[in-house]
Amino acid sequence: MKITLIAEGSTKKDREALRWGISFLVGNVLFDTFGRADIFEENVCRYKIDLSRVRHVVISHEDWDHIAGLENLLRERPKMKVFLCKKTGPVLKKIVRDSGGSLTLVDSPRRIAPGVFSLGQMRANTGRGILYEQAVVAKSREGFSVITGCAHPGIVRIIKRAIRCFGKNIYAVCGGFHMKDNSREENLGIIGELQRLGVKKVIPLHCTGAPAFRLFKRVFKNNRLRLKRGGTLKL
Repeated sequence: MKITLIAEGSTKKDREALRWGISFLVGNVLFDTFGRADIFEENVCRYKIDLSRVRHVVISHEDWDHIAGLENLLRERPKMKVFLCKKTGPVLKKIVRDSGGSLTLVDSPRRIAPGVFSLGQMRANTGRGILYEQAVVAKSREGFSVITGCAHPGIVRIIKRAIRCFGKNIYAVCGGFHMKDNSREENLGIIGELQRLGVKKVIPLHCTGAPAFRLFKRVFKNNRLRLKRGGTLKL
């Protein structure tokens, strides 16, 4: 399974410039659409990312930095299937319908496309309120890989659900892990738990945070992989 990083913001400067968020192409499934539609569209062109075969879009959650490119995409390519968490608010649901998308609400784990699955909506208390988020799972040569938007429900909790759904062979975890506001001790605990759960490769991005990036490199060593904008991993 190929995973391509379309757009990503991970630094303080990125956030101040609203270059914040994340977007992936997972096989032929689009996962999130970044925090600025213009950058999402520019990167698709710049990196020659072929979206012509995309029929399914999964939105991890409704925060602004994951949905900005969706409306324009649907207006250009109506009838695409869009998978939102069932408890997503009415505004984003209306955007999908008004833009011509075919809306599917996700509650429990389900298949999205061949080799790509949703883990189902998971509840998270963010401090700003309650939100619901879904991660996707891709079947790969080495097992299953989990791709996250922000991991607000907790990256360890997400991996535990993936293990319950797909067995213990979780090969890689890629995406935002939402560890940027944690203490060093909290981050070491999370990293240790991922090792204990059998995760072989990690690709931390977006809201993981610079201190956690360094800890992942220190602990996972060469199994902490990098993925640049426009880059592709074959898992």
